[in-house]
Amino acid sequence: MLVVEEKSKGESQMDIGFIGTGNVGKALAQLFVHAGHHVVMSHRHSVESLSPLIEKLGVNASAGTIAEATKQDLVVLAVPFFAVRELPAPFPNDPIILDVTNYFPNRDGNIMNLQKHEEATSEFVARQLQSKKVVKAFNTIAMARITAMPRPTGDPRRIAVPVASDNKHAKATVIDLIDQIGFDAYDLGDLKDSLPAQSDGPLFISVGTKKDIAQRLKESPNN
Repeated sequence: MLVVEEKSKGESQMDIGFIGTGNVGKALAQLFVHAGHHVVMSHRHSVESLSPLIEKLGVNASAGTIAEATKQDLVVLAVPFFAVRELPAPFPNDPIILDVTNYFPNRDGNIMNLQKHEEATSEFVARQLQSKKVVKAFNTIAMARITAMPRPTGDPRRIAVPVASDNKHAKATVIDLIDQIGFDAYDLGDLKDSLPAQSDGPLFISVGTKKDIAQRLKESPNN
């Protein structure tokens, strides 16, 4: 159940495009709509097939093509990692790209520079999509539980979301969005610093406060 205060329409509203409507896309869309933002949902299937999802999300949601989703202020990349290379690049209007993908070699193929940590997966995404406004976040939390996790600002039990980006403005925008939907942000630094949040990192599928994340990073053998 969502516990953050719902905003009225038009209050600092963003237009947020989604590429991918699996568990990740659906959960984040629900949180963003609840916070007063408009979402454009898209996937590789027909626009018409999204009708049940749009009905569930409400009047602040609409369905569109992938091309239409990429034209929004912020684009949520919620696809399997291997699909990143299938997307048209660069996106129109140079939006902020929220990268919530995870690389799994057994599913996504062997990409040696990623497996050797010579490049963070978010750096790969930024290079592939020709964007300097990629922000890594929301890839470490199990989406089946996330809509029950929001807490008010200042709550000592508030869950923190690791975030990284090379672009200060893009990162600040996503950090504000994270706060709006009921979470704290834990700033990891630049995209190259997002390795601990990857699928083989100490922060993956972990839930905790800022203090908890700091402690996990301190205890990590790669620290």
